[in-house]
Amino acid sequence: MTPERWEQVSRIFKSAIELDVGAREAYLASECGHDELLRKEVSRLIQSHQQASDDNFIETPAFVPSDPGKTLSDGQKVGPYEIVKHLGTGGMGEVYLANDKRLERQVALKILSGELAHDKRRMQRFQQEARMASSLNQPNILTIFEFGEVDSLNFLATEYIDGETLREHLRGKPLKLPEVLDISVQIVAALDAAHEAKVVHRDIKPENVMIRRRDRIVKVLDFGLAKASEKSSVTHETDSQIATQFKTAAGTILGTVNYMSPEQAQGLQVDARTDLWSVGVMIYEMVVGAAPFTGRTTSHTIVQILESDPKPLSSVTNVRVPDELERIVSKALRKPVDERYQTAKDLLVDLRKLRKQLDLDAEMKRSVAPLQSAVTAAAATSTIEAVPTPTASLSPGRNHLLLLVVGAVVFLIAALWAINSWRQKTPNTSTPATTSVASPQRALTYSITVQKYRDNKPFEAPFQLAKEMVFERDYQIRLNLTSPQTGFLYVLNEGPHDNGQPAEFVVLFPSPTSNSGSALVTENHEVQIPDKSWIHFDNEKGTEKVWLVFAENAVPELEPVRSFASQKTAGLITDSALRDKVEAFLRSHPGNKPTVEQDADRKQTVVTSQGNLLMHAVDLEHQ
Repeated sequence: MTPERWEQVSRIFKSAIELDVGAREAYLASECGHDELLRKEVSRLIQSHQQASDDNFIETPAFVPSDPGKTLSDGQKVGPYEIVKHLGTGGMGEVYLANDKRLERQVALKILSGELAHDKRRMQRFQQEARMASSLNQPNILTIFEFGEVDSLNFLATEYIDGETLREHLRGKPLKLPEVLDISVQIVAALDAAHEAKVVHRDIKPENVMIRRRDRIVKVLDFGLAKASEKSSVTHETDSQIATQFKTAAGTILGTVNYMSPEQAQGLQVDARTDLWSVGVMIYEMVVGAAPFTGRTTSHTIVQILESDPKPLSSVTNVRVPDELERIVSKALRKPVDERYQTAKDLLVDLRKLRKQLDLDAEMKRSVAPLQSAVTAAAATSTIEAVPTPTASLSPGRNHLLLLVVGAVVFLIAALWAINSWRQKTPNTSTPATTSVASPQRALTYSITVQKYRDNKPFEAPFQLAKEMVFERDYQIRLNLTSPQTGFLYVLNEGPHDNGQPAEFVVLFPSPTSNSGSALVTENHEVQIPDKSWIHFDNEKGTEKVWLVFAENAVPELEPVRSFASQKTAGLITDSALRDKVEAFLRSHPGNKPTVEQDADRKQTVVTSQGNLLMHAVDLEHQ
């Protein structure tokens, strides 16, 4: 559709929705004439406008009690709940903070409005959706405790969140990237759990996201309730610029449109991918401080959603935006639904991966900062000493001495670096010299190959990672290891376990099918673990540890594990005494803490450690 054509469609649509049904039909016949395609495009937008109430949002008008005061008094009892204070009034009715006297906990008690309570059809639908939402058990989803009736008052008891909505937290300003990712990950984790239970929210927006004050835990509100419950109203003048809304002639608010997907805006059938579009809009708004699709009116906003692409994040903010975040948001906001993220799980994996990368980058900067400060201070000291003052000056002899000292230091550093590089490239097979310039060092390089599975079949091509990520249970992985040195390699998997409970260990290397069952690997030899299959995770969520032990000589404490590297035991160490011995070795071995450096270009991690033994644990968190 050309811009001129869309302008024509938009103009007719905006005029048509202001008319009643009879006048609207006559107006459309006059404006569209025999252009059936034009009539179809306009009718599609009008249908979206009319169906927003039934299909996507709530049906009742914003609830404004005739008496501006509250219905219940502080201390009043509603069944087992004792009212503490009035919190607010919304489309469902009034909301109170209450004490549940049975379990001694605070709850948010929603007293449903009379209009909603007396509509039998809508109450049945509301109860059905409340039961569905209450079945969702995920830390980022608001918990529904109870739905009941006492003295003709219909109420809904939910978890009480002492905090603020994401809308209140934003206040029209962008957030820092780590916070954006932290909030986004929690929202998508909630959606992932809901979508697994076949629940689609359909009204994801900042007003439906709360941030708990004490621990910054994010809670997504109104799962399954949005289409039967509250119609949020614009309460601040500034919000009207952020949240364009549907309004009828009577002023009934049907819901915000800024976060609607293109299929929602057209009144088409929606699924879980609609929620992912809405998340993309919110991520954009958190980074920029403004929503990507806004307009003076509802129709202007719908036009943008259907036809316009948002400006790249980097072009509308002064903050450096990672390319990966640009890609994630762009994919979430693809207008063709089949080009968008297909599952919340896939979006969650990408967000967690990016968050880990930013955390790692920040940690590396913190580690480098003290060194840079020391170098700067040393340079400043040298400069100060070299600058003559009115009361004292450096003699030519002292200047010459300083140059000699600096030259000697530079020469020594270069010599140490050259010797250390030579030692890394040369296997230490000869008898150690009586004197050594640099201490021995072990180096090991690893990467992770990931294969996505769907319905027990490989899904998409495998990809390589330089570091750990949060793996889904239907992902399978391989470890790839190599070293510029000859040495003895042991790789063991420690499964998730409770504190105080013995850990289970599985021998991954050496194995009968890899390296002829020997732990000795030669320099630059590439080891793939497992060599003929994939590591897959069980259904238990947690963090697996893969221990990498690389030594110049055979490790007596670990050599016995080779006997368990067989298909008969699936690598599991079944000897409790040996298991305890292995665990004690891994927990208490006084080795040097390794240095870990990641090479993003080569997608690999290099681990180095002073001494003759390197020990490093790779954390594999899985859902």
